[in-house]
Amino acid sequence: MRFRGLAAVLSLILSACSSGPADEPASQEPLAGEHQSLEPGEVSLFLDSARPTIAMDSDTAAVELGMKFRVTAPGTVRGVRFFKGGAQNVGPHRVSLWSRTGTKLAEAMSTSETTTGWQTVRLASPVTVTVGTTYVVSYHAPAGRYGATVGGFNAGKSRGPIQGLASGVDGVNGVYRYGGGFPTQGYQNTDYAVDVVFLPDTTEPTPDTQAPTAPSGLVASVVSSSAINLSWGASTDNVSVVAYDVFRGGVQLASTSSRTYSDTGLTAATAYSYLVKARDAAGNVSANSNTVTATTQSSPPSGGFPNASTTGVPAGTQLTPYTGPCTITVANTVIDAKTVNCDLNIRAAGVIIRNSKINGSVATDENSTGFSFTLTDSHVDAGDRYATGVGAVNFTAIRVHVEGGNRSMHCWHDCEIRDSYVHGQMTDETGMAHESGIRMGRNVTLRHNTIICDAPNIPPDAGCSAALTGYGDFGPVENNLVENNYFPGTTGGFCAYGGSSRGKPYSDATNNIRFIGNVFGRGESGRCGWYGAITSFDTSEPGNVWSNNTWEDGTVLPPSN
Repeated sequence: MRFRGLAAVLSLILSACSSGPADEPASQEPLAGEHQSLEPGEVSLFLDSARPTIAMDSDTAAVELGMKFRVTAPGTVRGVRFFKGGAQNVGPHRVSLWSRTGTKLAEAMSTSETTTGWQTVRLASPVTVTVGTTYVVSYHAPAGRYGATVGGFNAGKSRGPIQGLASGVDGVNGVYRYGGGFPTQGYQNTDYAVDVVFLPDTTEPTPDTQAPTAPSGLVASVVSSSAINLSWGASTDNVSVVAYDVFRGGVQLASTSSRTYSDTGLTAATAYSYLVKARDAAGNVSANSNTVTATTQSSPPSGGFPNASTTGVPAGTQLTPYTGPCTITVANTVIDAKTVNCDLNIRAAGVIIRNSKINGSVATDENSTGFSFTLTDSHVDAGDRYATGVGAVNFTAIRVHVEGGNRSMHCWHDCEIRDSYVHGQMTDETGMAHESGIRMGRNVTLRHNTIICDAPNIPPDAGCSAALTGYGDFGPVENNLVENNYFPGTTGGFCAYGGSSRGKPYSDATNNIRFIGNVFGRGESGRCGWYGAITSFDTSEPGNVWSNNTWEDGTVLPPSN
């Protein structure tokens, strides 16, 4: 899985594989030439018409690919199905059924395969599975060349009694392991076209009338004058929780399979109340969660700070798919009006990217020399993953809309970010990521941007450090201009760091950090961040300047040492 290796760069474009409508009849008509062997009464999650648009990844490494699933009715697993895009997906293939913790419950080898289509491999003996318990089915692709759908498990899938779990319900779904064995790793909730053959018991199941427990610990975090983020603890159920219903002011607002929700389009300086209910597959609804109330920030100050409507791809631009390389090695390459579905690794000078949507990242390596790029009027979505949207050296970014990833932008050295909008970092369900809007190193110019870190806090340790960070871990924070930017407020501790964090290897080398004419919002805490607006700015360091920085209402904001 080249695009998911630790040392690799995302280099493939994967398209959606439609699973068909939910809860369709179990009978399925085989396609011509497809090895179809479902027996009467058996059901699988995917229709036989389901196809990845790009059927075979170019990755040729041996890999185990799997899917987590649950059933809502008692029965037995009879086999495993997987999609084969062509002869290069070399068999024979071994299929396996696993417990959630990695105990192998059964395995079998394919004995005959067609060149393309869904392949069905039967287990020697049926395996009884428990309602509401998570299992994993997988197949081993000894020569890679698997099918895939990035984001296929962003939401759950169901067909009859089978549930393909949304990522976050029980860890990541769409799992893999290079070399083979129990697959546990995930990449962007990718569906690897693995399916289960399930035979429900003929005995009519006892109706499920037990409601889930109420969601716990609902928290509302004010992001801006028009957005509030919600997060809550998981409910439990005797079968499974399939959705959470979000209510604002007593009226249902949305349903989601995750434990976070962002309510946008709100009115400035207005109080909103929320509660959440859990719902299971039988339609049983939990009691109410705790009720929380939050008040949006006041309207952004006048002065036309950037937002989604003034950054990104200009309205009316006709985008076409980008078909060039994801690693740019030709100097002065121009990418204009394209949809790019990979991480762009810049290894050339003078690269220009404009009027484009990048579903991935754009970056020069931190240690590179002689490589550079200019990014204008573009939208970068780094996705729900550990990633930096734009970085890291020798670049200019103008009127860029950046979201996703655990860090929106990183200027290690020699870069300018101007008239841009940074927000919407990833939700880290693992509870580990420390997120930020922009991290600055040296020779950085940040002028007239809206800089937000609004990632929700997920226990035990995930959430925003600050909208703007700079610590001195790996080199001095120096020669940086932060001018005329807007910090609306953050879910993190502070809106900005000034570069003089104590206890770092280069704490005493900070110099020439200039904060001039910036505007800070109060945020939910009334202090921009939970602890304050600015920290680790030392007025005694050489060349440091703190001038004309204010709150939204014009009140002068003093520096913090």
